[in-house]
Amino acid sequence: MSVSVKKQMLKTFLALCLSSISTSPAWAGDSFLAKPTAAEREAAVHGHEDGLLAWPGITGEWGGARDSMEEHGVSIEAVYTGEFARNFDVNAVTGNGQKKTIYHTNTDITLTIDTEKLGLWSGGTLFIYGLGNTGGSPSAYTGDLQGYSNIEAPHNWLLYEAWYEQQFGDVASLLMGLHDMNSEFYTSDYASLFLQSSFGIGPTVSGNITAPSIFPKAGLAARLKVTPTENMYIQAAIYDGNPATRGFKAGEGKMYIAESGMSSDTGTYKVGYWQHTAAVTFGANNFANDHGVYGVIDQQIASLDGDASIGWFLQYGYAPKDRNKIFNYVGSGLHFHGLIPSRGEDDLGIAIARANTHINLTAANVAETTTELTYRLVATPWFAVQPSFQMIQKPGGDATAPTVKEGLLRFEISL
Repeated sequence: MSVSVKKQMLKTFLALCLSSISTSPAWAGDSFLAKPTAAEREAAVHGHEDGLLAWPGITGEWGGARDSMEEHGVSIEAVYTGEFARNFDVNAVTGNGQKKTIYHTNTDITLTIDTEKLGLWSGGTLFIYGLGNTGGSPSAYTGDLQGYSNIEAPHNWLLYEAWYEQQFGDVASLLMGLHDMNSEFYTSDYASLFLQSSFGIGPTVSGNITAPSIFPKAGLAARLKVTPTENMYIQAAIYDGNPATRGFKAGEGKMYIAESGMSSDTGTYKVGYWQHTAAVTFGANNFANDHGVYGVIDQQIASLDGDASIGWFLQYGYAPKDRNKIFNYVGSGLHFHGLIPSRGEDDLGIAIARANTHINLTAANVAETTTELTYRLVATPWFAVQPSFQMIQKPGGDATAPTVKEGLLRFEISL
């Protein structure tokens, strides 16, 4: 690609950022749990805050202490997620050649302090997040690149996030501390229903960068967000290049990311750019850094009786082919909400994630494609069950690997 073409692409991207700055409704642009609970997703995306979030967890009101603490700006939440994962086919090419049922877990414990409600200063939020994961690796058996369970992680307990955010009126905020990049960048409301990892953040980021500041370990960060109007935002951040060491160290580089978008009553549209400054070696070639662009669309395409609706999402990610195994990604799907009259808070979805890969510049391009069908049943405000069936074609980006089918059965308890 010529220098003039690269400059023109950069100019076009910057023009999009400046012309389409926005704040999407729901999660985009707001700090939140890296993996929000089913009730939180449901309330944010579909507007059931009074119904779902008004309820305490399974442990109740703690004799009135919970309400009293929240009135004074202190909120404690805990969520336990358990999941059974099973591959129904054997993959001896990129997987380990076995069928296996795995039970793994994810525990989130968070503390949020509102400085104004606590009687201190206005506009301040302190957030502390402990994360625990147990169990095995489902993708070791399927051999897929993208990760068919978005809670797969090494057995570990750690301080996942710890940040302070200061709001400056209604137009700007500054956040500093340990922070999950994917809690604010490269997010999709409708795609958050699905359990396959690429629907959370595209694999051109998660699959190419050695250790981005995302689940299961976040790094140090500083993020500035500007919201000139209710429907507009621009945000940019710098992250530790390798959160495994929890410090800005020579050789690890830094992760820079910027995002903007626009929103309407029925849709959200975003574009973003990222750059990782650590040196990259791909094949026999060395590069000073890595970079890429992405875009996300969330669009309501039908509003039905009551709160029922149909939404569509599209994700796209690009990274230079000369230095990345996964050089582009497309994800898209349909999100059906409340289609059963007596189950107004349930969601049904079908989606496809396609990651184009190659092992070097002379090798053939191979696409790993995952199709997911899932249904989330919000049984109570503190308990949800979600089965998921997935089919992975050419797992691992290997044309000789067999198609693998697998299933997940997840449940979530808010404590």
